Amino acid sequence: MPGLGHKSYIQIGPKETTFGTFQTPTKKLEVESWSISPEIGVIEDASLYAAQSRRGLYQGGLLYKGTFVVRLNYDGILELLRGVLGTYSSAVVEGSVRDHTFLSDGTTSSTLNSYSFEVVLGDVPAGKVSRLLGAKLTGMTIRGTAGNGNDAMLTVEFTVLAKDYQSDQTQTGSLTFPAVLPVLYHHTENPGGVVDDGTADAVGNVRWRSFEIAIASPHTEDRFYLGSHNIDEPLRSDFLDVTWRQTQEFITKTQLEAARAFTPGSPRLVFQHPTTIGSASKREFEIRSGSAQLTEFSPPIEGYGVLISTATWRAFYDPTDTAALLVRVRNTEAALS
Repeated sequence: MPGLGHKSYIQIGPKETTFGTFQTPTKKLEVESWSISPEIGVIEDASLYAAQSRRGLYQGGLLYKGTFVVRLNYDGILELLRGVLGTYSSAVVEGSVRDHTFLSDGTTSSTLNSYSFEVVLGDVPAGKVSRLLGAKLTGMTIRGTAGNGNDAMLTVEFTVLAKDYQSDQTQTGSLTFPAVLPVLYHHTENPGGVVDDGTADAVGNVRWRSFEIAIASPHTEDRFYLGSHNIDEPLRSDFLDVTWRQTQEFITKTQLEAARAFTPGSPRLVFQHPTTIGSASKREFEIRSGSAQLTEFSPPIEGYGVLISTATWRAFYDPTDTAALLVRVRNTEAALS
């Protein structure tokens, strides 16, 4: 029986105590896609021996790279957010309701936490899982589109760089999926919702059609050493890059003037689930950059109808947030340890 996509899911645990050493999963998550594959180094024999083909090919350095996509859910993804952003804190709002806050660069660490994943690849082999070890989440892209269809439910894509992979492993049992609580584009219309395109424009003049928020955290991929064909722990290799890409109706000239004058802004989104938790709180997902610059802006005329502008903000260190990107999740999950 071939592997079937609908049988696939992932399990993830707390951060690894030792890089590349399996950490038992504690969370089970649905995925929309999973595409992480070996990057197989090849050593070519360049010896000359009066023939046209090589004497042989030999295994070189080995690492694993790729991406996976999950629903942006109000519950269940805290450890993934800590993995990609690095710094975490929590605060009680009321009763069991808690704010979980993640900062992109509020830490001086030379690297991110590493994780172990269990992956069910279409139930092949049957009843078994594969393990991804020493996995670093080096990037994240959150996407959403106003309207109907799959894109109206926000998704988050994670970029992975990992040390090793093991197949045909025994699965960690007794884990359950979190409640299905997707972040939908229209949750910004709830009382706690916010749509800020980085300007001081009135709410009625900000009409986003779609957006993409990305963070890239470059890490080394060449830490091979004598005694192992697997990569050593990847370390940071360059500055963070945080970008906001927006498409919206062209209603005012504010962004155009900000682009011309190189005026800084602070794009921000807050989504709020309609269901009350605790006595008065509601689940929330907030993402913001306190300091950003418009590096691209275009309001093209492409024919009859509403003009749609596109804008790209690049964020940098904000002294108030102590980060270029801040993510806050409000829910009833316990604080991460």
